[in-house]
Amino acid sequence: MPMHPESIQIFRMLIEAGAEPGRDFSCDLSDQTVRLTERGFILLQNAYPGIDWPAITEVTQRDIEGPVQQLEADLGVNFVERMLQAVQQQLELLPAAKAAWYLQQVMSGVERRTGVALYHCLLQRFPEAQPQVETLLEMADAEPCNDWICDLILAAGGTEQDCEIVAEDVFLSETGMERLNTVWTGEYELHEAPSADGPEDGPEGDSPNWPETA
Repeated sequence: MPMHPESIQIFRMLIEAGAEPGRDFSCDLSDQTVRLTERGFILLQNAYPGIDWPAITEVTQRDIEGPVQQLEADLGVNFVERMLQAVQQQLELLPAAKAAWYLQQVMSGVERRTGVALYHCLLQRFPEAQPQVETLLEMADAEPCNDWICDLILAAGGTEQDCEIVAEDVFLSETGMERLNTVWTGEYELHEAPSADGPEDGPEGDSPNWPETA
């Protein structure tokens, strides 16, 4: 069954808005319905705000609030609000290549670990940031930085004493490692922070590597 001209037009508009077939939307030829994920719906609304999209599309429902409520109950802090504030600040401060690395690590690692869709939360809070966010998430030559690690730990209820960056190395306290493992997963080399009565050469000494998070 061929697609109706209206469905073809919506398909084209979705592509122009940056949506990806299969990921952000699908077309049901049996009833000529365009079904959108939350991300696809947001892309359409932001690109074409003058159209009543709920009247002509079907959004695939996703539980956005459930994972947020569960995570924040476990942590005892408002993690998402804290993290969104940190992201906003870093997007203003970091060079583009480092901001890209920051976003890529945070967005993918948090959702994989917790189910919290930070991308969705970010665009809900700062819809005007969508073009910048999309560009950074797709940047292939992102430059590694470590700011995201401390920001995640602080947003998860840790303190500045739980995360220390020395040159290119990241040193975490036991609490810092626990907080990071609660909200993020991925592969990254971390180190145990030296104890207060440890050797004076500090982080550059023989502190063992922490295992990669998983």
